[in-house]
Amino acid sequence: MPTSQSGATCLLQAELVNYERVKEYCLKVLKKEGENFKALYRSGVAFYHLGDYDKALYYLKEARTRQPTDTNVIRYIQLTEMKLSRCSQREKEAM
Repeated sequence: MPTSQSGATCLLQAELVNYERVKEYCLKVLKKEGENFKALYRSGVAFYHLGDYDKALYYLKEARTRQPTDTNVIRYIQLTEMKLSRCSQREKEAM
């Protein structure tokens, strides 16, 4: 019988993902298999969480060309575009 504590443990483990390591691993895979959907998607997600939204968008859009209806890819593209528009908005306000 699952307890709320085990749910909290899962959340903690999810937050401890080493996106730098994920990125490095996926980029190695992509050197060998440039078409690898999972590696493209995971690279995009890793770059997103590392704050490099331009690269995140590039890899996510590449992933979308392989699987155009994948809802996770579409969702991360939307999140990334929102982050990019917020960043450019802040830059305009700073000028």
